[in-house]
Amino acid sequence: MNAAVITDDVMSMLRKRYGKSTQISKGQVFTFGSAITCSINYSKLLGGHKYFYAVPSAMIDPSTTFPKTEFGEHALFICGAAERVLVIPRGIIVEMLQNVPTRRVDIFKEGNSLILQTTKHPKLSVTEYMNALPSPKRPVAENSDDTESNPQMSRVHVKMQWSLIQLGQAEGCSVWVPINDRNLSYQRMPFSANTLDRLPNFGFEENTRRIVQNIDVLWLKKNVIRKAFEVEATTSIYSGLLRLNDLVLSQPNNQIDLYIAASESRKSKVHDQLIRPSFQTLLPICKFVSFEHIEEQTKRLESVGLAKGVRVSGLIEGEQFLARDHLVHRSNL
Repeated sequence: MNAAVITDDVMSMLRKRYGKSTQISKGQVFTFGSAITCSINYSKLLGGHKYFYAVPSAMIDPSTTFPKTEFGEHALFICGAAERVLVIPRGIIVEMLQNVPTRRVDIFKEGNSLILQTTKHPKLSVTEYMNALPSPKRPVAENSDDTESNPQMSRVHVKMQWSLIQLGQAEGCSVWVPINDRNLSYQRMPFSANTLDRLPNFGFEENTRRIVQNIDVLWLKKNVIRKAFEVEATTSIYSGLLRLNDLVLSQPNNQIDLYIAASESRKSKVHDQLIRPSFQTLLPICKFVSFEHIEEQTKRLESVGLAKGVRVSGLIEGEQFLARDHLVHRSNL
């Protein structure tokens, strides 16, 4: 079976699993429904032990942003057959090709393991990523469109966004959520009635503006971003960190408090991602805030019953990962 047929089989499988495919960049980079963004790379087995790939340039450039999807961005490496596909998070590929003059990735067999290797970087076992496609909540029809293929976001994600909207307003902030999220509601309370319909003109260049407008929640005061939150309920933690990291790299002099919000049970996973070399700039300034803390603060706010016009502060402080994984504890309401 030739490469084109095998690649078509993988594409068909992804459409059935996630929804309609849309090519969003050169070099076989697609979104499938609103579920996943990925590049499709094929290699046959070479010399009985190795696969060779050239990763699309858009996937390895950290400044390139893609439409936000439920499961984030991945590089798919077809290992000779449609039944053998490595599904590797984009962050790993970006890191492994950092300061590498080519886009070449070698994956070779070493015993029962699959090893990824690039120039000037240590070998990395990627065996765990074989056929590791994220599971959608339900299968979708291949001919369905984006609005039907994945209509529901995580309920937890929506709840946390709504809570952060409430908390931001209580602190006297205007709140922004991505344009595609403004049509959401929580318990019949619409996001659109409680968030900005457009971002102020910050004077950012276009790439930075795209990054900013796709961050899950922004708190603003007097047209200045004070806090930025990425909510990670079902999506890849990496994808949220990448957006915050891109913001830091593009606007290094802006004093914005950055947060990754996730359940307490995922804190160690956030830490494991945050200590990657590619996030060295982000580590000392990005804080973790748990869903449990956000929910607790929201309940406290509701119980206090603030009068109209009354403002509070310090609702969200978060926890800072330090070099040795100690935590600076958050303040309470």
